[in-house]
Amino acid sequence: MKKLILSLIVLAIAFTANAQSNVKTIGIKTSAICEMCKENLEKDLTFEKGVKSVNLDLETKVLNIAYIDGKTNPDLLRKRVTMVGYNADSLPRDPKAYEKLDPCCKDGAHPTPKKGDN
Repeated sequence: MKKLILSLIVLAIAFTANAQSNVKTIGIKTSAICEMCKENLEKDLTFEKGVKSVNLDLETKVLNIAYIDGKTNPDLLRKRVTMVGYNADSLPRDPKAYEKLDPCCKDGAHPTPKKGDN
Protein backbone atom coordinates (compact mmCIF):
# COMPACT_ATOMS: atom_id res chain seq x y z
CA MET A 1 0.00 0.00 0.00
CA LYS A 2 2.84 2.39 0.84
CA LYS A 3 4.44 1.67 -2.55
CA LEU A 4 1.17 2.46 -4.30
CA ILE A 5 0.79 5.78 -2.49
CA LEU A 6 4.43 6.66 -3.14
CA SER A 7 4.04 5.75 -6.81
CA LEU A 8 0.95 7.98 -7.10
CA ILE A 9 2.78 10.88 -5.48
CA VAL A 10 5.75 10.49 -7.84
CA LEU A 11 3.39 10.26 -10.82
CA ALA A 12 1.55 13.41 -9.72
CA ILE A 13 4.82 15.32 -9.31
CA ALA A 14 6.03 14.17 -12.74
CA PHE A 15 2.72 15.17 -14.34
CA THR A 16 2.84 18.61 -12.69
CA ALA A 17 6.45 19.14 -13.78
CA ASN A 18 5.55 18.18 -17.36
CA ALA A 19 2.55 20.53 -17.39
CA GLN A 20 4.73 23.37 -16.09
CA SER A 21 7.22 22.84 -18.92
CA ASN A 22 4.41 23.31 -21.45
CA VAL A 23 3.48 26.76 -20.12
CA LYS A 24 4.18 29.53 -22.61
CA THR A 25 3.43 33.23 -22.57
CA ILE A 26 2.19 35.66 -25.17
CA GLY A 27 1.66 39.42 -25.23
CA ILE A 28 -1.29 40.58 -27.33
CA LYS A 29 -1.67 44.28 -28.21
CA THR A 30 -5.29 45.27 -27.55
CA SER A 31 -7.55 48.28 -27.98
CA ALA A 32 -8.34 48.35 -24.24
CA ILE A 33 -8.56 51.84 -22.70
CA CYS A 34 -9.84 51.67 -19.13
CA GLU A 35 -10.15 49.65 -15.92
CA MET A 36 -13.44 48.15 -17.14
CA CYS A 37 -11.63 46.89 -20.26
CA LYS A 38 -9.00 45.34 -18.01
CA GLU A 39 -11.69 43.63 -15.95
CA ASN A 40 -13.56 42.39 -19.05
CA LEU A 41 -10.49 40.89 -20.69
CA GLU A 42 -8.92 39.37 -17.59
CA LYS A 43 -12.20 37.84 -16.43
CA ASP A 44 -13.11 36.39 -19.81
CA LEU A 45 -9.68 35.02 -20.73
CA THR A 46 -9.17 33.47 -17.28
CA PHE A 47 -11.88 30.93 -18.12
CA GLU A 48 -10.46 30.07 -21.55
CA LYS A 49 -9.26 26.44 -21.76
CA GLY A 50 -5.53 26.16 -21.11
CA VAL A 51 -5.05 29.67 -19.73
CA LYS A 52 -3.02 29.81 -16.52
CA SER A 53 -2.92 33.59 -15.91
CA VAL A 54 -3.95 36.85 -17.55
CA ASN A 55 -2.83 40.43 -16.91
CA LEU A 56 -3.57 43.55 -18.95
CA ASP A 57 -1.08 46.41 -18.73
CA LEU A 58 -3.29 49.43 -19.42
CA GLU A 59 -0.34 51.72 -20.07
CA THR A 60 0.95 49.59 -22.97
CA LYS A 61 -2.43 47.97 -23.76
CA VAL A 62 -0.69 44.59 -23.86
CA LEU A 63 -2.56 41.56 -22.56
CA ASN A 64 -0.03 39.09 -21.13
CA ILE A 65 -1.29 35.51 -21.07
CA ALA A 66 0.39 32.39 -19.68
CA TYR A 67 -1.12 29.30 -21.29
CA ILE A 68 -0.56 25.57 -21.61
CA ASP A 69 0.77 24.74 -25.06
CA GLY A 70 -1.33 21.94 -26.49
CA LYS A 71 -4.53 23.09 -24.80
CA THR A 72 -4.67 26.42 -26.61
CA ASN A 73 -2.51 28.53 -28.89
CA PRO A 74 -1.83 32.20 -29.73
CA ASP A 75 -4.29 32.27 -32.65
CA LEU A 76 -7.15 30.99 -30.48
CA LEU A 77 -6.28 33.46 -27.74
CA ARG A 78 -6.25 36.38 -30.19
CA LYS A 79 -9.60 35.24 -31.58
CA ARG A 80 -11.03 35.11 -28.04
CA VAL A 81 -9.89 38.70 -27.39
CA THR A 82 -11.76 39.83 -30.52
CA MET A 83 -14.87 37.98 -29.36
CA VAL A 84 -14.80 40.00 -26.13
CA GLY A 85 -14.94 43.17 -28.26
CA TYR A 86 -11.30 44.30 -28.53
CA ASN A 87 -8.71 44.35 -31.29
CA ALA A 88 -6.01 41.70 -30.86
CA ASP A 89 -2.73 42.54 -32.60
CA SER A 90 -3.77 42.80 -36.27
CA LEU A 91 -7.16 41.10 -35.79
CA PRO A 92 -10.15 43.46 -35.68
CA ARG A 93 -12.67 43.22 -32.86
CA ASP A 94 -16.03 41.53 -33.35
CA PRO A 95 -18.54 44.35 -34.06
CA LYS A 96 -21.40 42.70 -32.14
CA ALA A 97 -19.21 42.15 -29.07
CA TYR A 98 -17.94 45.74 -29.30
CA GLU A 99 -21.51 47.07 -29.23
CA LYS A 100 -22.12 45.20 -25.95
CA LEU A 101 -19.15 46.85 -24.19
CA ASP A 102 -19.72 49.52 -21.57
CA PRO A 103 -19.60 53.06 -23.04
CA CYS A 104 -16.30 53.79 -21.28
CA CYS A 105 -14.66 50.93 -23.20
CA LYS A 106 -15.50 52.26 -26.65
CA ASP A 107 -13.21 54.34 -28.86
CA GLY A 108 -13.68 58.04 -28.28
CA ALA A 109 -14.91 57.53 -24.72
CA HIS A 110 -11.65 58.98 -23.44
CA PRO A 111 -10.67 61.71 -25.91
CA THR A 112 -7.22 63.21 -25.66
CA PRO A 113 -7.49 66.75 -24.23
CA LYS A 114 -6.51 69.48 -26.66
CA LYS A 115 -4.27 72.39 -25.71
CA GLY A 116 -6.31 75.03 -23.96
CA ASP A 117 -8.95 72.58 -22.67
CA ASN A 118 -9.37 72.51 -18.89
